[in-house]
Amino acid sequence: MILAINTAFMDANIGLILDDGKRIERTIDAKSKHSENVLKTIDEVLEEAGISIRDIDNFAVVIGPGSFTGIRIGVAIIKAIGCVNNKAKFYPVSSLELMAYIYSQKNKNSFATILNALSNLYFVAKFDKNGIKIEEERMIEKCELEKIKMKKVQLNGDLNLEDADSVDITCDSLLSFAEVLVTKGKSESVDNVNPLYLRPSQAEANLKSTKKSVKIS
Repeated sequence: MILAINTAFMDANIGLILDDGKRIERTIDAKSKHSENVLKTIDEVLEEAGISIRDIDNFAVVIGPGSFTGIRIGVAIIKAIGCVNNKAKFYPVSSLELMAYIYSQKNKNSFATILNALSNLYFVAKFDKNGIKIEEERMIEKCELEKIKMKKVQLNGDLNLEDADSVDITCDSLLSFAEVLVTKGKSESVDNVNPLYLRPSQAEANLKSTKKSVKIS
C-alpha cells in the first residue's frame, strides 16, 4: 500500500493505493487550512479503507519547492508516522520532478519545469525528453529564466508564462508517480526526508539582514 501527501501548494492532495489497486483520493482546497485538515483527511481515508496507519508499507511526500508552511506540514506528518511505523519505507518527492513526470507522459521533448519563487525569482529543474532530470533544482532570476531555450512547463495557476505549457498536480498523478518511485525502490530513511528549500524563508532573510546590520554598526 502507498499513502501519498502533497501539501506544498494551495490545494493539498491525499491519496492511498490499496493492495488490490483501489485508489482513495482526497483534495483539500485552498480555502481550508492544511494544518487543520490534512491529518483529519488522512484519518478519513484510512477509515474508508478500513486500515490503520501501521498497515501501510510506503509513504510518499512532496518536499518542495513550494509553500514553506505547507512543506513543513507534510514533512512533519511523515516524520511522525516514522515514529509509529518502523517497517515503512519513505519516498521524498520533488515538486519539480512530479511536474516533469506529469508532462513527460504525453510529451517527448526536453523541457524545464518552473515554479514561482516570488520577487521575480523562479525555481527550475531541467529534464530530457524521457523526463529524466539533467539539471538539479535551483533558484534563478528572471533574466536567466528568459535565456532558457527548451520548452518551459509551469504549474497551472502558478505563473503566466506565455511560452510555457501547463500541468495540474492531482491525487491521481501524485499516486502514479509514487508508484514509480516504489517500483524503482527509491526509498529513504525517514531521517533523510527533509524539506527542499531553495531559498531562505522571510524570517531567515530578516535574521540574516539583522546580523549584517549589527556587524556593520
